[in-house]
Amino acid sequence: MIQTPEIFQRIYQQHGHRCPMSTLGGRMGLAALKALDAREDSSLSAVFEHGTCVVDGIEMTTGCSRSSGSLRVEDSGRHSVVVQFGEKMSVRVSLNEFALATAWEYRTADDAFTAGKGSLPAEELQRLHEQKETVLQSVLERL
Repeated sequence: MIQTPEIFQRIYQQHGHRCPMSTLGGRMGLAALKALDAREDSSLSAVFEHGTCVVDGIEMTTGCSRSSGSLRVEDSGRHSVVVQFGEKMSVRVSLNEFALATAWEYRTADDAFTAGKGSLPAEELQRLHEQKETVLQSVLERL
């Protein structure tokens, strides 16, 4: 099993669980910082264009937050973040189809598990839960 870097452990702690979309948010935030040659800094601001779990990863990696007003969510449905550094430098980072399709693998396994709650025998539910956890681990390692 691949060890999760510390930043992702912190993202999962803030988010409440391991999640492909919060992982992708962390990767988006790190990519933006690298492109801007910036560090987590009070002169950063960000706009994410879709209200999903991605926001927790962006917050943790960039230091921008909804509570401080340095991160806004404008729900246009696009999986993109614009990070601005100072007044003149900004970068847009978007999720590609591979990332979204990979994350969707987990959503499919989670939906099957959730749909089975209350209607399936305990053994089948346990099998679905184990399958969901295996898919989650595989997805996180690929992301």
